[in-house]
Amino acid sequence: STMVVLLGSSACGTETLKNLVLPGVGSFLVVDDGDDEGAVSSSSATTTREVQKCPELDPSLLQFGQQSSNFFLPAPSRVASGGDNHKTLSKAAMACALLSELNPDVLGFHYTVPSLEGLDYSALIETIKQGPPTNGSSTTTSSPSSPQKILVIAADQPSTVTLPLSYECHNRSIPLLVVRSYGLLGYARIQTASPYHCMTEAKKSNRIPDLRLSAWPLFEGLKQVASTVGNLDEMEDTKDHSHVPFVIVLLQALDKWRGTVSAPFNDDPAARPRYPETYQEKEAFRKLVKGMAKNLNDEINFEEAIREAHLTWVDGRVSDEVKEVLDRVDEKDFFASAVKSEMDVEGSTSSSSVVPAHVLQFQLLALALKRFLKQNDDYPPLEGKIPDMTSDTTRYVSLQEAYQKQAEQDRATICEIATKLLDECKQASNGCDLHVGMPSDDEIVTFCKNARYLRILETRPLYAEYKVQDPASPTLSILKPASFENIPNFDTIQADARDDLQTAMFDPYETDPTQTPLLCWIALRACDAFYDRHEHYPGKHDQELALESDANEVYKFMTQIVTNLGLSECDFIKEQLLDSTKGKDLAREVVRYDEAEIHNIAAVVGGVASQEAVKLITGQYVPFDDTYVYNGIASTAGVYRF
Repeated sequence: STMVVLLGSSACGTETLKNLVLPGVGSFLVVDDGDDEGAVSSSSATTTREVQKCPELDPSLLQFGQQSSNFFLPAPSRVASGGDNHKTLSKAAMACALLSELNPDVLGFHYTVPSLEGLDYSALIETIKQGPPTNGSSTTTSSPSSPQKILVIAADQPSTVTLPLSYECHNRSIPLLVVRSYGLLGYARIQTASPYHCMTEAKKSNRIPDLRLSAWPLFEGLKQVASTVGNLDEMEDTKDHSHVPFVIVLLQALDKWRGTVSAPFNDDPAARPRYPETYQEKEAFRKLVKGMAKNLNDEINFEEAIREAHLTWVDGRVSDEVKEVLDRVDEKDFFASAVKSEMDVEGSTSSSSVVPAHVLQFQLLALALKRFLKQNDDYPPLEGKIPDMTSDTTRYVSLQEAYQKQAEQDRATICEIATKLLDECKQASNGCDLHVGMPSDDEIVTFCKNARYLRILETRPLYAEYKVQDPASPTLSILKPASFENIPNFDTIQADARDDLQTAMFDPYETDPTQTPLLCWIALRACDAFYDRHEHYPGKHDQELALESDANEVYKFMTQIVTNLGLSECDFIKEQLLDSTKGKDLAREVVRYDEAEIHNIAAVVGGVASQEAVKLITGQYVPFDDTYVYNGIASTAGVYRF
């Protein structure tokens, strides 16, 4: 149900889209301007005023020029258009046709405009939100097939395109991915949808089993299963002894360990008993578990208990990272965002503060979780899943059922709290409809299972970042002055980004510090600054004096950008960039590229960008924050916050 909109049919853009079409994104739209060479007999031949469906594949589309740098954009193709008439396919149409061949289940569309610069991106996004054509015509319709999500990718576009596009995407809570392949360098930049990108399924690699052995009191189901096993020290049946689940082994070992420490078990059932805290206590506990085995070599369950002993003292409460996520969700703000009104309709041109429906659902469940945590000593809903372990079938099934039953009870509590929150929201709405409804059962189950690993990602809008790095850029005049006002968390993100960049200076590329990806990014941003002043990239004129002049100007912009980023006092920057010899060598390197497009560099950047696009679409895994820079000269890369 996601539509991916690609602006620019460059090699980097088509490589990114290729990796999304192959696994089966819902649909895609390629937007590009008309051919520069004017190979068509009339302007209407290549410039369409409406979104068009993918053209049929023509044999001429498979004829690539010897110097082609884009496997999805051959030389201009003429296709029959009834009778003897022919028309020339636009770049967008050709790319659309070839990409659609990769996966027939993905709907492809194309849209050719006179120029991407000066395009009304607000109107374009409104057209896309209405939904793609559902038949052979180019008429759009708002139907059930309308995309639920939109992801915009800007490929190899100048700031005159990316800045107004960035503003409109941020204004309408649409994620934006800017990709660039420039000679032997490239980067991908994520701009998350406002207010932030939420991740219910962060897919943390080192997940700790949620067994709640350190929680007090133990939940009733676990206590009942544990009570069915007698004292292990008095158990004579060695077979039975070797098939007691390690969970119960650890619980009995805890009781035994508490009798050996100076602060023994408290007789008050409401008081929290002692758990191993210091290194010496933890080692003593493991030694005690080992001593409870009759024959450790034959009892795998005790080996598991020793290996998983840390579960008895690992705090099962929500982490500080999750608390930071929950702190970002304010109940009053949620109520204000959830209520519909005539002046606040998602997708309307009159509103820029509407929170997307999927974010509102996340906020609803997050608020329910906050209330749940207050009632349960900061313990989140139980996951209800236990790891594989050595055990007899009866005890394992009993243990599994106990955890599943408690997890279902916790989910039911979350549902009750969420329902109550919606009722409170309706009461405060004065009869108005809501932007949010009750999440589905599957969504609630997923949220509860991953409550310990909730994450959000908020990046600064590209246009706001640009103003900090190049405040004198004439391109900024495209945007209204009000565009830079009231950007949420601007100062916080700016301060954090500056700290992160200064920290990154301590980790240069070891083999050759001059190849550190951050330096490459500064040079590429300087090329953008050059374009803003001259309407072309450096290196256009191949005379030696012109190239040297371009390099000197690019170096001047590099030093200005470094100063604006607050890095001019860093020793690494002083040595590798502000040193005129090294700095100008880097400037000459990017000038000699003359905005050249090399497909293998585009393939690397496109592969990384498509991976992050999948994360943005699915809400699974954590995308990088916020710019990935690739240096094809040294085959090294880095991720930086700007």
